[in-house]
Amino acid sequence: MARRARARRHRRAAALAASGAALLAAPFVIASAQRASTPDHAAVPPAAVSSPPPSVSPTPSRPLSPVRVVEPGERVTAPGGAELWLTEQGKHWALPGEPAQSRSVTDGNIDRREPGISMQQEGAFLSGLYYGADGVALVTVTTATGPVTASLLTLPGRPGWGVWYATVATGGTAVDEVTMADASGRTLHSLPLR
Repeated sequence: MARRARARRHRRAAALAASGAALLAAPFVIASAQRASTPDHAAVPPAAVSSPPPSVSPTPSRPLSPVRVVEPGERVTAPGGAELWLTEQGKHWALPGEPAQSRSVTDGNIDRREPGISMQQEGAFLSGLYYGADGVALVTVTTATGPVTASLLTLPGRPGWGVWYATVATGGTAVDEVTMADASGRTLHSLPLR
C-alpha cells in the first residue's frame, strides 16, 4: 500500500514536471514556428524594432557670429553688384561701373569712443559705418515699406568699428531710421533720418 502511494506520487511529480517543461518550451516553439513562416526579406531584427530612434540635435539656423570678419582689402560683393572692402583707414565701396568711394575712420569725423552709426544711400544700395560700441550684432534699417536687416563686416581684432550694408526693394525707398543693437536685441544707438 505504501509502495503504491509512493509510485502514485512519483507519477504525479513526473507528470507535473513534464507539463511544466511543456509550458516553458511553448513560447520558444511558437516563436520558432512564426520565424519559420516569415520570409527572410521581411524579417526585422528585434533590436531594430525595440530601440528608439537616435536623438538629433538641432542645427543652428544662423552663423555663430552675425558679423563677418574680413581681411584688409578683401572685397565683398553685395546683392546688386556693389563691392565693399575695409582697410585700417575706413570703408571703401564701388557701385557697378562707378569709381570707388571711401569713408574714413581716421580723419576725425567720427568719435569711436561713443556709439554711432552713419549711412550713405545710392539708389537701392545702403551702407554705412557702425562704431564705438562692443557687441554690435544687428543693424536694422527702418523704411516706409518695413524693416531691412543689414549685413555686417569688420576687420580682425577689435578695431572699434565696422561696416553695414543692405539693399532695399526700390531705389526711391525713404529711410526713417538706422539702429544698431546687440545679440539680445538691446538698442546700442539709433540714427533718426526723418
